[in-house]
Amino acid sequence: MKATDVDSGEINEWAKERIAKHRLPLPKRPKGENPEFDFPDDPSSLSNAALGQQMLRFASFFGYAQRRFGIVEARYVLVDAEYTTKVNVAGIQIRESEALGKRPSAEVVEAAVLRDNKELAPLYRRRLQLLTLRVRLESLIKIYERLYAALSRELSRRELESHIQ
Repeated sequence: MKATDVDSGEINEWAKERIAKHRLPLPKRPKGENPEFDFPDDPSSLSNAALGQQMLRFASFFGYAQRRFGIVEARYVLVDAEYTTKVNVAGIQIRESEALGKRPSAEVVEAAVLRDNKELAPLYRRRLQLLTLRVRLESLIKIYERLYAALSRELSRRELESHIQ
């Protein structure tokens, strides 16, 4: 088998099976239909119960987003490795032809390979899709983490005030 024959989907399935053998619990998708939420301008206006519910909600969103991020990251790593290998193999001929000059940059070789090699288009598209998902999930994870931290600070402030009084 050649390295260019390696299928990222097959490796991804293998990895899923390996993880499943460890029987680690995975966070479920949080309940609720509305993908948007209102964060209070003043967390001190929340009751203790509402504050706890909000914290649990953001912890749930954080866990689920982390899970999705791990899945996307694993797929991206595999697709990117497959893509890079195929571009590098196809780029050998382009570099040897010297049609792009004596020392073309990696970006120029990649562009020439994509221009001439139509079967790489679906892999290139999948790579970009996964990269976009990865960036968006990282952003959501930061949002949930910061909102949880803000609510946690409010809870700590309340506990401190109750000990002082």
